[in-house]
Amino acid sequence: MNTTTRELDSLRNRERLWLIAVLVSAAILYAPTMVYLVQRWRADVQYSLAFVVPFVSGYFVWKKWSEVKALKPSPYVLGLVIILFALAIHVAGVLLDISGPSSVSMLLFLLGACLYFHSAALVKTLAFPLAYTVFMIPIPGGVLDLVGFPLQLWASGAAAALLRLIGLEVYRSGVNMSVPGFDFQVAQACSGLSSLVALVGVTAVFAYLTNLPTVFKWILFFLALPIALTANVVRVTIIAFAGYQWGHDVAMSIFHDWSSPILFVTAVVLMFIISLGLEWISKRLTTN
Repeated sequence: MNTTTRELDSLRNRERLWLIAVLVSAAILYAPTMVYLVQRWRADVQYSLAFVVPFVSGYFVWKKWSEVKALKPSPYVLGLVIILFALAIHVAGVLLDISGPSSVSMLLFLLGACLYFHSAALVKTLAFPLAYTVFMIPIPGGVLDLVGFPLQLWASGAAAALLRLIGLEVYRSGVNMSVPGFDFQVAQACSGLSSLVALVGVTAVFAYLTNLPTVFKWILFFLALPIALTANVVRVTIIAFAGYQWGHDVAMSIFHDWSSPILFVTAVVLMFIISLGLEWISKRLTTN
C-alpha cells in the first residue's frame, strides 16, 4: 500500500468517524423530540399514520439503496446552512418551551445532513422518502384552529343539505345539528382533517408506486383532498340519519365509531379505481 492510498484511507476513516459523531450527537439532541412525537401520536388518533411513516420512508430508502451506493459524494455547502438553521430552530423551541419547532427542526437537520455530508444528488434520489417524513409532524394547534373550524362548518352545512335532500327536517346552528330525536355537534375530530391527513398519506404512497406519468401521479394525489372531505360529509350524514332512525346510543356507539374506518377504506378503493381510470387515459394518450 503506497502513501497516497494510506492517506486516502485515513481521510475516509476520519470522515466516517466525523459522520458517526454527528449522527450520535443528533440522536441525543433530538431524543426528547422523538419522545414528544410518540406521545402526541399515541394521544390523538389523528396521528395514527405517523407510527408507520419511519418504516415507509425506510422501505423506500432500501428500495433506492442500489442507486444511493452508485452516487458519488459531493458535499453541498447549503446543507451546512440548513443544519445551522435547524439547530437554531431547535434551540429556540427549547428556550421557549415549545415542542413544535423542534419537530420541524429534526426534518430540516435530516435534509441538511444529506446535502452537506453527501450530495444534492442524494436528496434528489431520496426525494420521496425524505418528503414523506412530513407526515410524522403533528399539525400545529394554530393551523388546526385555522383550518379545522371552517371544515367543521362545511361538513355540518353539507351534511344538513344532504339530510334535507332525503326529506329530513334539520336544524343547524354553526357546528350544532339537530334532527327529530337526535342532537349532536360536528366536533373538531369530525371535521375531516384526520381522515384527510391519513388519506393523503396513503395516496402519496399509492401514487408514487403507480406507473402513471408524473402529471397523473400529482392529479391522483390532489384528488385525495375532495375525496376525503366528501367521505367525511357522508359520515356525518350517516350518523345523523342513524340518530334519527335508532336514537342517540346507536348513532354514537355504532355508526360514529365504525363509519370512519369503513368510509376510509371506501375512499382508498375509490382512489384505486381512479388510478385505473388515469392509467387508461394515459395509455390512450400515448398510443394516439
